[in-house]
Amino acid sequence: MNSSLFSHAAQPPEPAGRLAPVSCEVTVPHAPEQAFEGFTDLIHLWWPVADYGVLGGAAHVEFEDRVLTETSEQDEISIWAEILEWQPARLVRLSWHPGSGPTAASEVEVEFLPEGAERTVVRLTHSGWHNVPDGEAARTRYVHGWPAVLSKYSRFMGGIR
Repeated sequence: MNSSLFSHAAQPPEPAGRLAPVSCEVTVPHAPEQAFEGFTDLIHLWWPVADYGVLGGAAHVEFEDRVLTETSEQDEISIWAEILEWQPARLVRLSWHPGSGPTAASEVEVEFLPEGAERTVVRLTHSGWHNVPDGEAARTRYVHGWPAVLSKYSRFMGGIR
């Protein structure tokens, strides 16, 4: 037995460039085309902006042109992400920086993987912590945040798990 597995000594923090991506997934009872549409075109209907927003609980998020924005009731706009790749029914990849600017961006990739005729696994992977100030703390927040966000999406889509 390796006694180092049970060590209580503090380990030095891992440099943000080597922090593992955050990954989570849900399965929704729709073909990839509908799963993609629900995630992108209908994001304003399910995103939990009160808990995971920048401009307040009455704001809404939407993909518009080549960006993902949040708009407040007073029409203030916060750009959360630039679209790096957009493949309907397959993939959306974003330069992700809600509440900050593009120089502090990480990367979010959402894949839409068919599972049978009418189910889709929606897999989200968040990486690039080396660009984010205090990448380790940011990663820890997203480890807890992304499952909650995807859970809202899954419920909106009539999700399976």
